[in-house]
Amino acid sequence: KGITLTSLSSRSPEAFGLIRQVKEETAMLITYLDAYQIYTAVKATEKIKGEIAEVGVYRGGSARIIREVTKKPIHLFDTFEGLPGLSKHDNTEQFQKGEYAASLESVKSYLKNYSNIYFYKGVFPSSSGPIKNKRFSFVNLDIDLYESTLNCLEFFYRRMSKMGVIIIHDYPASRGVKKAVD
Repeated sequence: KGITLTSLSSRSPEAFGLIRQVKEETAMLITYLDAYQIYTAVKATEKIKGEIAEVGVYRGGSARIIREVTKKPIHLFDTFEGLPGLSKHDNTEQFQKGEYAASLESVKSYLKNYSNIYFYKGVFPSSSGPIKNKRFSFVNLDIDLYESTLNCLEFFYRRMSKMGVIIIHDYPASRGVKKAVD
């Protein structure tokens, strides 16, 4: 049987409570199941050497879930101006330039009570310089678009620790993301 909202809340009430709170605070767009997948993946990779990265931060909801699970350094990347330009591989009926904008200041404010979080504004990988020599145990990609996904996979894949995890949120719902991953 699959995981339902009811089974999730009874299986892991701590995780469910956190996810519910974050969804209410940030109007987080990912589902409870997607958020639970992030929660459990971070827990599962806690003993693996490496830091954590998220590309596609939006309002900081999933970053808060990650922070609640680990004390590892978290590197957050976003344009903080919404989606960049789309390519011919992206669905312009599904996504538009500038969609999902949240300001860097609002995300910093939301996460202000947490330490060891680093923010990088800009289109990835042009903003990746400070982490080019780091290794990662967990990476969360929620970037919706072909070029962004391809660039992130090319950057992070070779920097992953053995047994590390990359979650790609929009596979296969976004044809651009699916094409980049495939």
